[in-house]
Amino acid sequence: MLVGTIQEVVREKVMPTMVEIWKTEGIAEIVLMLLRSKFAKVPRRIENAIRSMRGPTALDSLAIHVTHCQSLKEFAKALN
Repeated sequence: MLVGTIQEVVREKVMPTMVEIWKTEGIAEIVLMLLRSKFAKVPRRIENAIRSMRGPTALDSLAIHVTHCQSLKEFAKALN
């Protein structure tokens, strides 16, 4: 109900809910945790790119990609 009212006020049909935002942020943190576990240090540009992503599906794919990549350079290619 509240989401519908807000959507009417801001005239947006699609507005992420807080749960969707929290889910996306949580997946981003998991991807970063996996990268740190595998490569120790994650460059700031990669960290920022991951944190700025808004699609949970894309982040899910990145989490899986961490397990397959052999280097941060290879992982960074998936961000483009």
